[in-house]
Amino acid sequence: MTWVKPQVTIQNASIGGSTVDGTFVFPSDMVVEFETRTQQFFQSEGTISSVASAVLDQISEQTDTDIGEGLRQELSFDIGGGIHAITLDFRGYTGSPYQWGDTGNGGTPTDATGEDLHAQMAVLDRYLQSRIDSTTPAILEVGEYSSEGRYSPLQVVPENPNMVFDSTEQSSVYEGSITWVETVDLEQTIDGSKRTEG
Repeated sequence: MTWVKPQVTIQNASIGGSTVDGTFVFPSDMVVEFETRTQQFFQSEGTISSVASAVLDQISEQTDTDIGEGLRQELSFDIGGGIHAITLDFRGYTGSPYQWGDTGNGGTPTDATGEDLHAQMAVLDRYLQSRIDSTTPAILEVGEYSSEGRYSPLQVVPENPNMVFDSTEQSSVYEGSITWVETVDLEQTIDGSKRTEG
């Protein structure tokens, strides 16, 4: 098994008049959740349901196949719907030595490595405000999805990132959670198709 500290690199972030790539290495005290959300092509109600019923009737008539009498049977096709996501629930703390920005040195609007929790929260929040989509995806490395693992790092976009600091409970720790959803890199796809045409 390969385990490296999860990290995400947010590319081409525009912060304070500069365009930078920030790498955020998450501490060991965390929970990682892998999730595949499936999406059915046919649904149980409406027009699509009528189409599914007609298809099942046609199959039954032409093949003498007993498709059953269940009221809750679905006709399904996997056409790539749904999403693959990895959620990182993490805890950051003042003085964390892990890289938290573009340089790993701290003390700038684009890097809070080794600084207090408020600086860390603000810097990550600023990076998350940049454009992260299929034209400029972030790069997530976690477990076997890493340069040291058996699969390539994932191209991702963030979903519902949040960070919480509760001063009544902790003075130097904050909690965070970000779901990273795998996405297509359109820039890479477009560049590849241009090379194929040429």
